[in-house]
Amino acid sequence: MSKMKRHEQIDKEISTLQTRISLEAPKHGYAPPLHQKVAFRTLPMSEWTLQGLENAKKSFSTMTDIQNACIPHALAGRDVLGAARTGSGKTLAYLIPVLEKLFREKYCSSDGCGAIILSSTRELALQIFDVLREVGAYHSLTAGLLVGGKREFFLEQRHVGRTNILVATPGRLLQHLEQTPDLSVDQLQVLVLDEADRILDLGFRTQVTRILDYLPNERQTMLFSATQTRKVSDLAALSLKQPEYLGVHDKEKTSTPESLKQSVVIVPLEHKLNAVYSFIKSHLKCKVIVFLASCSQVRHAWEMFCSLQPGIPIMALHGKIVQERRTKIFFDYLQKPNAVLFATDVAARGLDFPDIDWVIQMDAPEDKDMYIHRAGRTARHKSGGKALLMLTPSEESFIGLLTDAKIPITKLSINPTKTVLVTQKSAALVASRAYLKDLAQKAFKSYVRSMYLMPNKDVFDVSNLPLDEYAVSLGLSCTPKLQFLKKAVDREQLRDKKNVNHKLHRLKEQIKAEKLAKRVSKLGENPKKRELSTEKEEDEMLIIKQKHVSVDFNDPPDSIPTNHTKPTKRIKIDGSNGQNKRIMFNEDGKEEDDTITTATSNKPTTRDQLATSHDEYLRKVRERLETTKEMDNIEAKARVREKHRNKRLKEKGDNAENSTNDDNKEDVIVTLARDSDSESSSDDGNESEDSDGADKVVDIKTQEELALALIRGS
Repeated sequence: MSKMKRHEQIDKEISTLQTRISLEAPKHGYAPPLHQKVAFRTLPMSEWTLQGLENAKKSFSTMTDIQNACIPHALAGRDVLGAARTGSGKTLAYLIPVLEKLFREKYCSSDGCGAIILSSTRELALQIFDVLREVGAYHSLTAGLLVGGKREFFLEQRHVGRTNILVATPGRLLQHLEQTPDLSVDQLQVLVLDEADRILDLGFRTQVTRILDYLPNERQTMLFSATQTRKVSDLAALSLKQPEYLGVHDKEKTSTPESLKQSVVIVPLEHKLNAVYSFIKSHLKCKVIVFLASCSQVRHAWEMFCSLQPGIPIMALHGKIVQERRTKIFFDYLQKPNAVLFATDVAARGLDFPDIDWVIQMDAPEDKDMYIHRAGRTARHKSGGKALLMLTPSEESFIGLLTDAKIPITKLSINPTKTVLVTQKSAALVASRAYLKDLAQKAFKSYVRSMYLMPNKDVFDVSNLPLDEYAVSLGLSCTPKLQFLKKAVDREQLRDKKNVNHKLHRLKEQIKAEKLAKRVSKLGENPKKRELSTEKEEDEMLIIKQKHVSVDFNDPPDSIPTNHTKPTKRIKIDGSNGQNKRIMFNEDGKEEDDTITTATSNKPTTRDQLATSHDEYLRKVRERLETTKEMDNIEAKARVREKHRNKRLKEKGDNAENSTNDDNKEDVIVTLARDSDSESSSDDGNESEDSDGADKVVDIKTQEELALALIRGS
């Protein structure tokens, strides 16, 4: 087929599709009945898109409820708000309209960017890009993936200007909009926000607002999520025009799939690691995801469980892992039949993990929406799955929030015969490995901080957490200090001081002073009352004093502070030989000789000896612990410095590699500059200047021989 005939065929097909779309477009506000089996071929779509759907890995032929509801409205060019359960096929609900829109507009690589799809996480963007490549395989459109964490920004700049569809995270897209001259979005046709409620929250709102400043107002906008936002401020910020809200499961009895079995157990905070380890040991033939609140907790749990060796592959996924490694972990977990993945909420949204048996929420989510997203990693499409939520006794009221949100959940208890305690093993591992101790401390602080920052203070209250017991469960010998809690308390106290009525306070002080003056004048007339009052005031003063003095009643009596001062004794050292003498000076300054003898008239009793030896032992233990603590802190700081140094060296090497191009001359220049720098630095440490300024060559072998001769005395 010649190019002329192909263009004529495409023009004819586009004309036919536009006519069908105008005739078959549904009315505004129309939502089709649920659970209908409608084929994709019944819609006005191009043959290239239909072939991509049929030849995909999963071979899509019939539409899901969200696809049947959204695609007809989206093909008509309308703004869409799509909300459906997790795993219901929302990705195709916006990818098909994007492909069809650019196909009807005859987009090619020279036309630049025509559609942008924003994702909340890098893994979700990668997953969307893979589906786009399958479905759009027969189109002549170009697509690109723009996510942060990669060191390919300059390489992306070369091609992004000729890309029709961009799948990106907000931060990376904004970087290209601000720094890439070739990227033009003036002719943008479609903007899609997947997991829109997450993108529009406080974490991404600033970036999205800056992105919208670059985009034209005349565009089609589509928002999709399992828990869709309908805030007026969010919709106004995106310039939506008469959007079609299509919540296909809003009238369902439950907010989660019926094939998802959900349960909750109440576990004390200090036994959560025991509970998770016991669960893993009893489910070695399953594929499990365990969600925790912070990256530090994921790192600690992964290191700890790898050391404990439960008998199943243990993996970790969190936001602080570099992008290349995150992608590798993601695909490795997909391919393993049985594995446990410790993850933060970075894996909670949109990711399609096949054949997940269990989703364990070790730490409670911040709200019901996040619970739905986490639990939605299993029971996707038509498969089943199970979800388990672990709550502390102080968080038990969270169950009521789930029930009010139409989430059926069953309260269960852990079988005591199946439990395995790993607290002692954890403590032994932490004591023997310094890096585990560092991870445990970070995990402790990050968990408490995450609970402190939870918005629902009625459910999540840091003051109700058994922090000492939790620290012991992580293998720590003492509870780490939490500076942010102390600052919070200081702020509360400062706020209380600011709210004081200073005028009323001064008036009260004035009345109190007047009463005290009258009382003193009366006491001056009665000496007996004055003596009693003086004794009473001394007692009050002693009580106030004791509030500022820390007294340990396990210490010997001599160590307890008293109110009277002992006579000052100054000892003079006599250097003469013979019997040792102690010369003391009394209060009058006269010398008093006293001979130190082995026998004393006041020989201590057995009880005093035990107390003294006990106190001496405690003192030595404290000194040893303090010494060990300082050494541990020094070693930890040294490890951190070495880690940052290696990271800087690696980044410096990567930047040097990225700065090179195809010009061999530039490569030679970079290499030579690097070699000359290293040589000059090594020479600086081994050269010395003569009076004439000439360099001397140091013979290391001669120096070694001289040193050995001096040591041997030859």
